Amino acid sequence: MENKISNLFCSKETTLKEVLDKFDKASNFNLPSGIALFIDSKNSLIGVISQGDVRRALLKGANLEEKACEYMVDSPITFNSSDSLSIILEKLPEELNLRNRKSSKFLDKIILVDNNNIPIRIIGYHELWEQKVATHRNISIIGMGYVGLTLALVMADSGFNITGIESNKKTLNLLKKGESHIFEKGLLELLKENLNRNLIFKREVEKSDVFIISVGTPIFCNSDEEMVPNMNYLESASYSVGKKISIGNLVVLRSTVPIGTTRNFVKDILEKESGLVCGIDFHLSFAPERTAEGSAIKELRSLPQIIGGFNQDSTRVTSAIFRDITSTIVTVESLEEAEMVKLINNSFRDYIFAFSNHIAKIASKYNINAHQLINSSNKGYVRDPIPYPSPGVGGPCLTKDPYIFSFVSNKHSIDHKLFLNGRKVNESMHNFVFEQFKKGLNLADKESKKIKILFCGLAFKGNPETGDIRNSSSVEITKRFREDTFELHGYDAVASSKEIESIGLIYHDINKDFNEFDAVLFLNNHIKFQKINTFNMVSEMKENPIIFDGWNLFQGKEVLSVKPSIYIGLSNILSSIKGQHHKI
Repeated sequence: MENKISNLFCSKETTLKEVLDKFDKASNFNLPSGIALFIDSKNSLIGVISQGDVRRALLKGANLEEKACEYMVDSPITFNSSDSLSIILEKLPEELNLRNRKSSKFLDKIILVDNNNIPIRIIGYHELWEQKVATHRNISIIGMGYVGLTLALVMADSGFNITGIESNKKTLNLLKKGESHIFEKGLLELLKENLNRNLIFKREVEKSDVFIISVGTPIFCNSDEEMVPNMNYLESASYSVGKKISIGNLVVLRSTVPIGTTRNFVKDILEKESGLVCGIDFHLSFAPERTAEGSAIKELRSLPQIIGGFNQDSTRVTSAIFRDITSTIVTVESLEEAEMVKLINNSFRDYIFAFSNHIAKIASKYNINAHQLINSSNKGYVRDPIPYPSPGVGGPCLTKDPYIFSFVSNKHSIDHKLFLNGRKVNESMHNFVFEQFKKGLNLADKESKKIKILFCGLAFKGNPETGDIRNSSSVEITKRFREDTFELHGYDAVASSKEIESIGLIYHDINKDFNEFDAVLFLNNHIKFQKINTFNMVSEMKENPIIFDGWNLFQGKEVLSVKPSIYIGLSNILSSIKGQHHKI
């Protein structure tokens, strides 16, 4: 561009028609279109004219053969070509004030000149900001939960200077020592590698170039008995960021929120606290997290990143950051569209899982194995594969987002029962599992007060593996069993014994044996359970053992062949106890 910029030069004799011609041909020389530069006899810059200036001149009746200098801006903003990007951004507010321009709202291009005021280069304002971010890369991420911590680690590993903000003292102290409060594949390695290099943790928000808010928005039941999002954490984080942002900063919201929250809630707080104007003085975007626990590190680098900005500036600046993490950026038209994407993904998944679980309930009335049923439906039929049913749909996202979507629908007087119905079916699976087990218990002729039960798989999912027991269907199922007189034990392949005991279960390591148990319930699909020796497990258990297999991990007939026993699938029950039919 530096060698070809003379193709944009104009003299005081250049006409409006000739300026338009330069606009048209600029791209041929890899130059920005829509701007021309007026120079004197020594090539020193004396003014500029933009496409907007020409358009306004013609609207006022100007003739294309008129001299364009009559409509040029004779005090363009320029910077020395030796200035660093940081210095340019630092000086920019002062230059705007000198020209009585309150902001960079209409500043599209910046001209770099040499010591003789000769134009050397033209850079876009967005390019300037993108390069500044790429150079300094100072990012504060507020909230070190699953979403915030995994993002912080991947960004730090990509070369950004990351400050993780965490208000919980216990969690903060762990992170500072290079220890994690959550399990995620590859997390500890990244933490230890980047800690105190380009990753630090603090309790309070401080000055930064970029702020990413990733705090929780849990749901709760309000006085009208509606499940609604709790915005307290988001509100607090927004106030903290608002007190620290300055001109040129970027704020990115990553928390799952009702549609309209970024514009009508977060933006208002940021503007109120900072005294700045969004879209003019600072940038604002929504960039939803869509990773799956257990694969978060990998998916942050592979999944497309959705980005919706308050304006194009915000979208471009945010894209410049995330482009260093993932190769695929999907920009959408608005903040609201980006907010809605996250809700769509998770609510859709919750609903189709509800469909399968509802099928399982119907199949149970005919003692049909729902997994086999759906496998037969899908086999060779390429359209719309049906997912397999499960003992419930849990986790911090799928149990929350449909309620948020319902909240938004209800707010606009749109029927919101669609989302609630899916949630209702999936939550009803907890009691359905209990009732299926009670049927098997009766067949085994066991009294509840005398039997010991082992629950295997207490994290909300097994594959990809996680140790997260928050909003876990497995945990909810154990609560239903606690209402009876069973002695309850628990095991998980990832969650610790301490976590299992915290939910009221007696920890038991399945690597030892199954000797003391009357019943074992497999509630998630961790790969470790598929490797269990069926013969050893069943033979070690007490007389007339019960195996509940919520994920079709075992062959029912194989279980029954070991010794007289009960096999309970999600929707079918088999028995090999003497005097009963092989299939109930």
